[in-house]
Amino acid sequence: MEHSLVAEAEAQGFFKAKGGFRALPFIISNEILEKVAGFGLNINFITYLNMQYHLSHANAGSLLFVWGAVSNFAPIPGAVIADMYLGRFIVVAIGSIACFVGMVFLWLSAMIPGARPPPCDMRASPELCAPPEARHMAWLLAGFVFLSVGAGGVRPCSMAFGADQFSRHPKERRSRILQVYFNAYYGSIGVAFMVAVTVVVYVQDNLGWKVGLAVPTCLMLLSAASFLLGSGLYIKDRGSKRMFAGIGAAVAAAVRNRRAWLPAKTEDGVYHHLKDCKLTVPTDRLRFLNKACMISNTKEDKSGSGGADSISDRGRLCTVDQVEQLKSAIRVMPIWSSTIFLAQAMNQYFAVPQADAMDRRVGAGGFRVPSGTFAVFNMLTMSLWSGCYDRWTAPALRRLTGNPRGLTMKQRIGGGLVFGTAAMAAAAVVEAARRRQALGGGGGAGGSAMSAFWLVPQYALAGLAEAFGVIGVIEFFYTELPKSMASFSMALLYMALGAGSLVGSLIIKVVHEASGRGGRTSWLAEDLNAGRYDYYYWLLAGLGAVNFVYFLWCGWAYGEEGQNVEWEDEGEGETTIA
Repeated sequence: MEHSLVAEAEAQGFFKAKGGFRALPFIISNEILEKVAGFGLNINFITYLNMQYHLSHANAGSLLFVWGAVSNFAPIPGAVIADMYLGRFIVVAIGSIACFVGMVFLWLSAMIPGARPPPCDMRASPELCAPPEARHMAWLLAGFVFLSVGAGGVRPCSMAFGADQFSRHPKERRSRILQVYFNAYYGSIGVAFMVAVTVVVYVQDNLGWKVGLAVPTCLMLLSAASFLLGSGLYIKDRGSKRMFAGIGAAVAAAVRNRRAWLPAKTEDGVYHHLKDCKLTVPTDRLRFLNKACMISNTKEDKSGSGGADSISDRGRLCTVDQVEQLKSAIRVMPIWSSTIFLAQAMNQYFAVPQADAMDRRVGAGGFRVPSGTFAVFNMLTMSLWSGCYDRWTAPALRRLTGNPRGLTMKQRIGGGLVFGTAAMAAAAVVEAARRRQALGGGGGAGGSAMSAFWLVPQYALAGLAEAFGVIGVIEFFYTELPKSMASFSMALLYMALGAGSLVGSLIIKVVHEASGRGGRTSWLAEDLNAGRYDYYYWLLAGLGAVNFVYFLWCGWAYGEEGQNVEWEDEGEGETTIA
């Protein structure tokens, strides 16, 4: 299919104009190289913070959670700046350059001896290792700041910018081309992850951090350069300040008209709407917001000037469809809040030091698998499940559920939360067994003979949580919100992951301090055998179970999905689902 579409596009002359398929190699290579660098850094960086900066596992994990939160919140202003002011090309270019600068700071922290504390063996005698000073942390924080700025530019805009390259194709052909493009884009992320957790992590573990950080730095340089080299081939749409204007107008009108009286029945009122719009009366959901578009509370007074309760100045009003946009955004927020837990399952930071304390040898030659490489089972499970779902799983489920998708979007989100909770429980069971075996053998953390491949179940369950939950969340927001709010729907996902990272950091801090009071050994002690990381995982599993009950209530309160109204898209007059 891909070759036929390319051949068809070439025959139509689309390769001669700007955009189209010839622009994609520069965009996708930018994304692949950026992801390889980012994944390779994020997965194994807790080891760098622990061994080179002498941060405890608890402090290092908390720092990475905070960095992850900032990086996930950054796409929100990035999307707004791109869509309202600068356009996607400039924002992606700035983001790529910022990522490269951030990687340079982290690489220099490994190259310059004075940029980190004096060398010390954190495994043998952590109490003798000097903690990092303010000047040492400055290098790290500078790198993290630039990388977060880069994430704010690349994450929300890269995929959409690639889709922009087909905006001049005929509508019927464009939908087929975009399906191929999205498959290739997601496939590139999978390839990038595999390379990152194998090649990059292996280099870091075996050639040292000077080389290990130089590799992703060079990849980011190539990423930025490849994107900028294709500048002359791109279709570059300018930003439009109309983004979020509808929601803003609805909020302002609702506040201005908050004292207006609503009719007993919604259909009794008269409401401001676009010319020839199918939606002339707002829905009964969140009725108090109907004041924002109400001209009169009686049909007899259609002019809006015959009663004290009428709103005669239509300049104070917004349209019915703008009110429904605001309602749709408000209605999804409870379900959004329940998806924050997914970040806990996806960020398996403590699994890396767990793998360090386990037997990682494979084969007759005793090859040691790098501890960060086990994260490949996360992406492998997600990729396999996602690839099999449409072809085999969905048809089988369809016969059981009667749903054309196999599972509803809320069922997929709920499944993701269940698998995320199961991942935490599996991690607790494995860690308890690892600790019991290590202490039973009378050795330290490095004396455990338990195979590190026992970590595979928790990684696989985390992959299923991502395959069900994250993809379900994307589909839910994209379907239940109007298409004019597509950028907002993606921003909601990053907001959930960012909030989840902040919550994860807070949980680590509270657990570390509370469990270590009174001279007791903290659950998250530097020595895994002295600590009780299994208790920490059980706590997360318990919170996940409570969160799932909360999600069930949110899903019940939301009602049936797909029960959307139609309105005219302000500007083109086409019907939009919201």
